[in-house]
Amino acid sequence: MNKTTRRGFIQQAATTIAGLALCPSTILAKPRPIKIAIYAPSHCALPVVHAYYSDLYKKNGVHAEIVHCAGMPEVTQKLISGQVDFAQVMTPMVFKMHFSQMNLPLVITQTLGTNGGALGVASQSKIKKIQDLNGKRIGIHNPLMIHHLILRLILEKYGLTKKNIQIVTVPMNQIESSLRSGATQAFIHPEPLPTFMESQNIARSLLLTRMFWNNHPCCSLACKRSFFEKNQQLVEDFTHATIMAGLKLDNIAMRQSEIEKVHSFDTPFKKFPLDRLQQAFQPRRSDFYPFPFLSAGYVVVEQMKKAQLLPQTIDTKKSVKNVIQADLAMKILKNVAGHIPGTSVPTSNERKETFQLI
Repeated sequence: MNKTTRRGFIQQAATTIAGLALCPSTILAKPRPIKIAIYAPSHCALPVVHAYYSDLYKKNGVHAEIVHCAGMPEVTQKLISGQVDFAQVMTPMVFKMHFSQMNLPLVITQTLGTNGGALGVASQSKIKKIQDLNGKRIGIHNPLMIHHLILRLILEKYGLTKKNIQIVTVPMNQIESSLRSGATQAFIHPEPLPTFMESQNIARSLLLTRMFWNNHPCCSLACKRSFFEKNQQLVEDFTHATIMAGLKLDNIAMRQSEIEKVHSFDTPFKKFPLDRLQQAFQPRRSDFYPFPFLSAGYVVVEQMKKAQLLPQTIDTKKSVKNVIQADLAMKILKNVAGHIPGTSVPTSNERKETFQLI
């Protein structure tokens, strides 16, 4: 074994220090930011924006960067291409992408929003109840949004089928003009657009989606399975921060002040007056409970099969358990529950899903 003299030690140390100066990118560089794509000012983008501006990501040791997108197609494109690590994705779209021919396995670590949708009609319409939709055209902005599946459940419940109801795709920025022109007589959409159109006397709500499927999921926090498997601690830390934000927003006593906090920053939520945002995201109209129930996933996949959005051959329970990381979410939820008053922890990864007007 060679002995190192004091002079030799000093020389080695000097060489190491010189190396640090020459190679800062490998030794002193900041960690690569974890990028997440969202579509704001949608209901489900709020927990991500809240976590970022409340420094919850930083407090969990995550260097996060929000990538604002013009719509869900851009969000998914950035996730597919690897430009972002996480994304706010409509829950049915996660399953559609997961089972696509692109070989793009995804996982869900959290539900970003619950409830938060409205079936609306033109403000001057004579439509008063669900049965009055018979013979009407209903606009949706994307067949892969949860609200489309809920609409089909509602119509099925009332015996209305594609024989007497026409569901048409209407771009989000054309919903208002479509109602005004009579091209469509109704629409189903997530908040805050329904509240905004009500405030402008353009439309009125026939029913809120949670009145039929209470606490249904909306968008999910998703990432590629390959990223999930290679960066499990990072995924857990990131989800930990976003779940905490969701719980704070879901807390009725805290929600108003937390929304005010987000509204004070220069984000797309600033486009809406604060009072309208509070109205759109009020408790039981829009909620944010973050646990991704497997049972809700079963409903989504089964409804997608009925709508021919997924192959009939898919094993529903197996596929949902493969995508939704309920055990990870449960672990995090139990860990943070004590820090946010009033937080409830599910007794199971599944619950009874019911479909009836309340």
